[in-house]
Amino acid sequence: MPHHTRCLVLTGGSAADGPYGIDKLGTLGYELVEVKPASHRLHRKMRDVIEHRTGLPLDKTLRSVPRARNSDLVLAFLEREALTAAALARRGVPPYANRPLAMICCWLADELREMPAESRRRVAARYQGVDLTIVFSENQIDILVDAGFSEGSVEAVPFGFAERIFTPQPFHARSPSITAVGFDRGRDYATLIQAVRGTDLRVDLYCKPENITGLSLPDNVHFHGVVPFDRYKQAISSSQIVAVPTREMAYPSGQTVALEAGATGACLVLTRTPAQSEYFSDDTALLCPPGDVEACRLALLRAAEDSELREGLGASAAHDIRSRFTYSQMWKRIDGLFRDRGWVND
Repeated sequence: MPHHTRCLVLTGGSAADGPYGIDKLGTLGYELVEVKPASHRLHRKMRDVIEHRTGLPLDKTLRSVPRARNSDLVLAFLEREALTAAALARRGVPPYANRPLAMICCWLADELREMPAESRRRVAARYQGVDLTIVFSENQIDILVDAGFSEGSVEAVPFGFAERIFTPQPFHARSPSITAVGFDRGRDYATLIQAVRGTDLRVDLYCKPENITGLSLPDNVHFHGVVPFDRYKQAISSSQIVAVPTREMAYPSGQTVALEAGATGACLVLTRTPAQSEYFSDDTALLCPPGDVEACRLALLRAAEDSELREGLGASAAHDIRSRFTYSQMWKRIDGLFRDRGWVND
């Protein structure tokens, strides 16, 4: 398919690395353009000082002005990367003022709901130049609109996973031990550790030391720290049970690990948060109330003691995830949002 729509990408890293599977847009008729991140030591130092003082991602956004002039739309992710472009658009400064600006949003709704009303309105006002905000769970829409985002400008799209990387693995070739992995701010390892304390359950835990600060690990919890991607992939692909304990967040914390592990056929033990419930049901995972140690313990013991349950839930999860939550499907939905707004050149 020939490229018809030029999309300027604003990201803290590099779109060439394919964050969130953005390369899938290239198969849908988009040409992705960006400026390279700062590479020279002095450039990086000046960028860091200025951006720290202003709180704005000035460097790449300003260096992207020539590319913005020749682009049909601008896509920023995550929310911080939209701030400078949104400020310029809000003030009528070209080229950002006359280019559609879309933003993929992660933690903003969760941060907003913890703020006083006046602070919510002030923060939301900084994003008034954003034409479309994309979130990964429906429950975030009302939070953002209540804070001041305009109705119709916030859309929910289910997150996806790399279907060619995380493939189904034979159940009986997997270890019956439990793997817990992930280090975002929503993880609740305190509940998991208390749940397995005093049991015969073995847990391999992959996270940052900060995730378990102040927690005493029992002998049956083996801490591995943060590991390279290949080892992470091997860990979730070779365990029959993968646990993703989370606190109740607006964002579907833990959905990346849960989708990737479930896509390989792992039996999932998850926290039943409103956001996570948009992805998983009792047919595809064992779901526990947030912070409920006893429910988490019972779910893990149930999974560990019943191989038929483990295999059945793993197979159901793999089928459901692979049919509904791939990167290809995610970006097709985003493409549909762009097309609905007339931003795509056919």
